[in-house]
Amino acid sequence: MEDLLQALIAAVAIAGMLLYFLTNRIHAPSTWFFQDTWLDKYIPLVPYFIIAYVCLYPYILITIVLMWDTPLSTQFFTCFSIAAWTAALMWYVAPAGIVRHRRLGPDFFSQMIVWLYEHDQENNTIPSSHVFYSLICSYFLMLAYPHVQLLFVVVGILISISTVFVKQHHLADILGGIVWAAGSIAIASYLVG
Repeated sequence: MEDLLQALIAAVAIAGMLLYFLTNRIHAPSTWFFQDTWLDKYIPLVPYFIIAYVCLYPYILITIVLMWDTPLSTQFFTCFSIAAWTAALMWYVAPAGIVRHRRLGPDFFSQMIVWLYEHDQENNTIPSSHVFYSLICSYFLMLAYPHVQLLFVVVGILISISTVFVKQHHLADILGGIVWAAGSIAIASYLVG
């Protein structure tokens, strides 16, 4: 029965994650697009960070596999469900985005960013799903596998900061993602813990 509950919660989490693609099609009115702050303007575009950025997807898959048979799995999937569904609601109710007006070079990493820009809308920026998913993964992996927790801290930080270095997010979006992760972890801990 517990395996069935875990599979059901995992399915709810995955369905919530897929809502990103639906809400990403909602074009935010121009007033909702956040402009770079004075601090964002000092953050350079660093094409190599596209590698960390795209690593979120295998990181989530690896986390699901590693967490599946742990005592924390139900709490992990509950947390993912809370984060995914509430973020989708936020993106729908208060759509926000980033305006991309940057020229990119011909190198491989820059062209990966160009491909990303062409296939990902400028919407769904706050909270940053890259930030809250990577931090949630890192948090639960650190609890489940404390002997390699430094690795999970580094991966979570690299994925999070990659969002501003590839100009997919503003600093405010990162802060929103951190708050979203912390809130989702707290609610899931209260409900399941």
